[in-house]
Amino acid sequence: MSQFYNILTDILLQKQMSISRIARELKKSGYDQHRLILTGYLRALTDVGHLEEMDIPPSKVYVLKNKSKRDIYSILKERLKDIDISERQEVAVFILNSLFMRPCFKYELELLGIEAQKTKTVKESKDSKLKEHRAAVTRIKIPVDDPAFETTTQDSRIQSRGTEILINMLNDLIDLEGLKAKYQQTKLA
Repeated sequence: MSQFYNILTDILLQKQMSISRIARELKKSGYDQHRLILTGYLRALTDVGHLEEMDIPPSKVYVLKNKSKRDIYSILKERLKDIDISERQEVAVFILNSLFMRPCFKYELELLGIEAQKTKTVKESKDSKLKEHRAAVTRIKIPVDDPAFETTTQDSRIQSRGTEILINMLNDLIDLEGLKAKYQQTKLA
């Protein structure tokens, strides 16, 4: 997103504001936009679901929609609920390995609500760069003695389920309106 958008959302994090108040706050940050341009921008953000517009006479008031910042682990945990418990760990390890291009740590699996264990398709990683991988993770704190896991085989069923989840997550996170068919074909012609 643009720097303007980030400043605007920081302003609206404080409290709900009228267009005039938003314009004054933006002016303090170095953005002196005409009120009509600002109104159009705010309406566009309302249309795409980032803001909520409330009519409090004599003004329209804008407030940032209460979207808790969701991370990859909470999104993935929600998606994995549809996977059979017997396959959940294998699919989770496949997805995390694919996304991060490294073994996943026990703590990451715990964030997904999965008890980390060795199975026929998941093994404890012996990657020589494990210390580097651990140090590269800065958003969460991985315990120093946390084991890492990776998939051992190229099980097409696990790969298919993992890929399906990744595609569904991508469809939810990115607006594909106007790019994909409205009605999905169920049979080959």
